[in-house]
Amino acid sequence: MDAAKDDDILENEELPSSVSIYPDAKIRIAKEQYSISHLKTLVEKRKTLKIDPDFQRNNVWKSIQGAELVESVLMGIPIPVIYLYQAKNGIMQVVDGRQRITALLQYLNGKFALRDLKILHNLNDHRFSALDPVLQGLFEDYQLTFYIIQPPTPERVKYDIFDRVNRGGTKLTHQEMRNALYNGYITKALKEVTRSEEFRKATGRGISPKRMKDQYALLRAMAFYMLFSRPGMMRDESNEQIEYKSDIDDFLAKVMVWFNRDDSKATVDELVLTFKDAFRRCHEVLGEDAFRFEPETPGAKRRAVNMPLFEVMSYIFTDPAVRDDVPMIKESLGNFKHELDSWLQEQGNVDTSKNVLWRYEQAGEFLSNL
Repeated sequence: MDAAKDDDILENEELPSSVSIYPDAKIRIAKEQYSISHLKTLVEKRKTLKIDPDFQRNNVWKSIQGAELVESVLMGIPIPVIYLYQAKNGIMQVVDGRQRITALLQYLNGKFALRDLKILHNLNDHRFSALDPVLQGLFEDYQLTFYIIQPPTPERVKYDIFDRVNRGGTKLTHQEMRNALYNGYITKALKEVTRSEEFRKATGRGISPKRMKDQYALLRAMAFYMLFSRPGMMRDESNEQIEYKSDIDDFLAKVMVWFNRDDSKATVDELVLTFKDAFRRCHEVLGEDAFRFEPETPGAKRRAVNMPLFEVMSYIFTDPAVRDDVPMIKESLGNFKHELDSWLQEQGNVDTSKNVLWRYEQAGEFLSNL
């Protein structure tokens, strides 16, 4: 097992903030229609449409669902709109509709035969190659409707559009949406670190990889590390300094864009090594409960990994000063955790800019006193 049963939640994980007004926002959404045969060209030949970016859930459709979709296409029944995101380089990624696209292309490529059809019984056991040529043409020429969110739609607007799109069915988590919008160098780095033994040991396998909860926690830790250890280094596309203004989704979106820049790759590589080493050292000193507070009463069930604690403890262990005098460090960190726990219990939203600044100031003060 990669994670304990109770670890699908994190202590002090705030609900996402929302922004209702976008002054001067330029929103660009194109409506397109592609045939299934053209869709195959985009995915397999031109490779301008990715149907499997890292954010996507595993292919959870059963074969009967794929067969029913093909049956609907052959009957000419409209299927739901598919949503795509187009990056500045022209590459499109699927945000909503991956299962449908996958099933249609798999059938076109002869990967499965039709089964248990409710209406077109005579087509049961037929692969695409066994269909009548007329039906093959109907299938290949069937028009799918796409909504494509394009540049220069602002990051925050794109993010909220994705949120609205995915409110039906199995809703994407905010981290899954971020990985869709900003799939690139940083998403690969997040995956590498969260799959490492250093991360798993330090967290006691207590942050579930399910729905990218682990990558969300790590992204926050890396983003705040950059904000407080290298102020002014991260800048947006207008060369404005990236700041944290109590909106975690907007902040993380901007940070991921910066991480994915070509001139930021060396920094991302450095962060991978820095955080792996920090997690290794953290486990050596504090064991697998480093990111958990003590139970509120003796003998009580151990508490979940705490998000703010995970962030500041990761920050602390990136500092070389915590590499000596392990007994003293361990005792000092125990007192630090106790004080942070007491403070967090008195707070409302722990992700206000004021509260984030306070806890990182406490971490900095702790380091300065070593």
